[in-house]
Amino acid sequence: MIGQFWSAVQQFQAGFFAFGRGLVFIARYRLWGYLLLPAFLSLALGIVLIIAAFWAVQGVGDYWSVGEQWQWLYQGVIDVLATLIAIFLALIGYQTLIPLVVIPFLGPLLNRVEKITMGQPIEVGWRRDLLNAMVGGWFAVRDAILQVLFLVLSFLAGPLQPLVMAIANSYFLGRGSFDYLLEKHSTSLRERKRLTRAYTPQIYGLGLAQLLALLIPLVGLVLVPPVGVVAAALLIQEYPPQKQLTAANAVSRH
Repeated sequence: MIGQFWSAVQQFQAGFFAFGRGLVFIARYRLWGYLLLPAFLSLALGIVLIIAAFWAVQGVGDYWSVGEQWQWLYQGVIDVLATLIAIFLALIGYQTLIPLVVIPFLGPLLNRVEKITMGQPIEVGWRRDLLNAMVGGWFAVRDAILQVLFLVLSFLAGPLQPLVMAIANSYFLGRGSFDYLLEKHSTSLRERKRLTRAYTPQIYGLGLAQLLALLIPLVGLVLVPPVGVVAAALLIQEYPPQKQLTAANAVSRH
């Protein structure tokens, strides 16, 4: 049990630091040109979602009213809650739309990374690409619903709400980067789900690094999607899918 826990900690750590390795990899091989279109789309999407989320939450808050003697306290609480909720809603919208709006344009970058690390890119054919796009769209919608539920339920955690949402958002961010890679390394939806579970520690680690990077104004929006995908590719090279499945099966048997 202790060995399994320590292994999970090491994989989480590898996932977290892989984000920095992905950035170094892009700089080392001068892949910045592959980032231009995805970075622009990610930046535009993030800015629009942030503005829309703050506008929507403030608009809802304006409909509530209290006595004048409590107005100062009410306004302070509303401002804090509005900020937190708007940030979470923007993150939810961002994570939902990134696989549909930005990730598809990272294909050339991923192919280049695979050519550098493996000698040639992994080709899956247009039919499988189309099926993967449809499945990815469904996953994005499903995850958005789950994250809204997490947001509502997180209010029960009181002051721990930001921590609860950070854990949830880390998972969805990390998985979004891994999904695009796991599409290539699985032959069925069932196998893809098994691989996702097998890479859970790395997904949380990479997702947390991405969440922290998003806190950097503008720069985070530009770098998170492409660097996250490169980091996931490097992690899959370090932890091959078959090896991960074997280790996960051994843990489940115990």
